[in-house]
Amino acid sequence: MADMGEIIAQSLEIVAERAGDPAPQVYARLFAAYPEMEAMFVRDTTGAVRGEMLAMAFQCLLDLDGAYAANMIAAERVNHDAFGVPHEVFGRFFPLLAQTCRELLGEAWTAEMDAAWRAALGRIAELTPI
Repeated sequence: MADMGEIIAQSLEIVAERAGDPAPQVYARLFAAYPEMEAMFVRDTTGAVRGEMLAMAFQCLLDLDGAYAANMIAAERVNHDAFGVPHEVFGRFFPLLAQTCRELLGEAWTAEMDAAWRAALGRIAELTPI
């Protein structure tokens, strides 16, 4: 069996092939769950901030066993505190991302992908306690 990072990378590659940039779907799901968060992106008229945030999330997902992800997630949690993002909302971003990827993959979502994403979300939950 491939490792968690490889499986998640594979799922993200398929998402990119099928849907291109998943940012619109990810943020639509975030704003549907937490409508108050949309106002925080009012100045992001080009989507660059959302894109950068999503790219960082992907990078963290692919390196959850390394120091980069743990340090980046801890630092971004502090940064998001300063922006007024509740801990619950910060902690829910990765699960919302996983749900979006699963939806975009449809029948291509495998049991192996599900297990890898669940493991990754468990690790992230350890790094982002509410």
